[in-house]
Amino acid sequence: MLEDISSQGENVARHPETMRLTRRAVAGGAIAVMCGGAALWASGAFSGPAGPSAAAAQMGASPATPSPQVNIAHLAFTPQMLTVPVGTEVVWMNQDGTPHTVTSDDKTTFASSLLGNGDTFSHRFDEPGIIHYHCSVHPFMTAQVVVQP
Repeated sequence: MLEDISSQGENVARHPETMRLTRRAVAGGAIAVMCGGAALWASGAFSGPAGPSAAAAQMGASPATPSPQVNIAHLAFTPQMLTVPVGTEVVWMNQDGTPHTVTSDDKTTFASSLLGNGDTFSHRFDEPGIIHYHCSVHPFMTAQVVVQP
């Protein structure tokens, strides 16, 4: 991919520092293009007012907030009761060596497939209420999501 720039002229070949900086610039530009600049922000190259939050504010957007997560571990849902506002997407992550499901007690609101270790399931709650759920493999595993208007 990168051509040896020493073949482009005797003057460049005599200045190893120029070659090193040029290669870094080409590699850095390729990373920025491939990652949409995210790699540079993640590396801390753009911090302070020029970082992602400032860019989002300039575009009129707010930085994304992560979805609430329920962990599945040790044959339990944690937290057992999660309160969220309407419109929130909740993510469940299986951190157990045992397969589990996330199934609403009414079996119609949501039902995940069998989740292995590291697998996730998500559901967006668009209506207020209390939704009780369980693991269909281990019915003693129960929890609830309280969705507030």
